[in-house]
Order: sequence, then C-alpha cells, then structure tokens
Amino acid sequence: MPPIAKLFLPPPDLAGCLMAGVYRDTRGANLSDADRMNHFPASPLVAITLVQHGTLHLLPSGTNWRQAALIPPLREKSVLPPQDMPVSSWAQGDVVALTVGVFPDAWRALSGEEACSTLPPVLDEAFEGLDFAGDAAEGWVAFCQRLQAAWSAARPDIWQPAARISDWSTALTTRAALSGAGRSLRSIERKIKRFSGQTQRSLAFYSTFERLHELSRRSAEQPLAGIAADAGYSDQSHMGRAVRRATGFSPARLNKAIETEEPFWCYRLLGERF
Repeated sequence: MPPIAKLFLPPPDLAGCLMAGVYRDTRGANLSDADRMNHFPASPLVAITLVQHGTLHLLPSGTNWRQAALIPPLREKSVLPPQDMPVSSWAQGDVVALTVGVFPDAWRALSGEEACSTLPPVLDEAFEGLDFAGDAAEGWVAFCQRLQAAWSAARPDIWQPAARISDWSTALTTRAALSGAGRSLRSIERKIKRFSGQTQRSLAFYSTFERLHELSRRSAEQPLAGIAADAGYSDQSHMGRAVRRATGFSPARLNKAIETEEPFWCYRLLGERF
C-alpha cells in the first residue's frame, strides 16, 4: 500500500489567511527508514504541524535519518516560523500528520503577536477534537469552517485574497501603499516588513522560486537555461544558486529527486497547485 499525500486548499473566505494544508498518512506503507525522510523548501509561511499518529522528528541542518531518533519528537501541535533554509523531518514508523501554511500577516492578525512560536488560542481551538487520522478531507473542511468567523473578525480592512506567494507579495505591497501615513518607497518597505516579517527582496525571492516550480512542472522538457529566463532569473547560474538556497540541491538533482524519490513527496504534492 503506498503512502497517502493530499493537498488541501482553503475556501475563498480564507484565501490570504491560509495557503494550503499538506497531509501525510504512511500507515501500512512499505517504506524504508530512509524513505521516511520528508524534505520541504524554504518558506515565508508560518507552519503548524498536527501529528495525530506516530512521531515526527524535525532535523537540524546536516542531520540524516540515522541520527533522527536521538532528537526529541515534535509535540502533537507545533509551530515553525518562516524558514529561509530548507527543512527536513523524519517519521519514526507510521505517521499521520497535517501541516498548515499560514501567511505571517494573517498569523499576526489572528494572534495579536509578532512572535510565531506558540499556537494562538483561536487556531488551537479550530483544531480541537478533529480526527485527521479518520476522514482527513472532512477534518479540513471542519477546521476551515471553525476558523472563518475568527478570520472575518481579525482581517484588516485593506485586504486582498491570495492563493500564491506571488499574489500575497503583491497584496502586501498594495496594503502597505494604501495604509497609514507615508507613501515613499522606504515607508512602504518598512510597512511590508512590519506586516510580514519579510523584506521586499525576500518576497521577490520566494515569488520567483514559486514561478520556477510551476515552470519546472509544466515545461519539464525545456532546457534549464530557458526555464531560468522564463522564471525571471538573470541566467542559469543565478537560478542554480536560488534553488540551492531554497532546497539544498542543484536544479538537476532536485528535478530527478522529485520524480523518483519518496522523501520529496511534498514537492510533487505542491506541484498540484499548478
């Protein structure tokens, strides 16, 4: 039996609050210890991970699965702030887990705090009693329904829905330009940083990498140099540096791994958005 991986997208009312939910169920799957690794790219999102069966170990950079069991497992509900480096985890045996990506400005609106270290009550309560180890799709719908009222009350007046990092980046810039005093470029940059914790440069990095992921999925047969130009990189070397920064791998190595290796299941799953 193969492992189950599902991508859950938020309803329109939560667009710009949640980006997506990534679900993994390996119960009954015939996986080696090495195949129980999970690789994720760098991300500007706040990640909430709910482990409902088994144990997950978040690995420090440079650690492989052979040392993973020595690292304390994640709690049932854990929060990971935005990461500017790739992230890996390892499941010790079968696991059922859901990771939800929350836009940082939405997190601040819901929690009232800039820190992204503990789960705010409104999100904690939205998860309460849900069984993702049973019917995961039903659990996702219930979670979103519980969150909608709280998000409607917390959402800033100037708000635009966002389905992608690039949409979110554009919406942030618009909100920064229209809110409060100050219309200079420096003032807008400061407000973007305050809203999201990200600089305009880092937002551009994530938006371009997202575009690259889309092109790589849709134009797999195109030469890398062509994909680099279409994605917005100055040349293939520029693209290679960006991919290594976001994933830890070269573009050629990453593309092959996404096609053939189990630990890269999340990259395949996220590609379904395109």
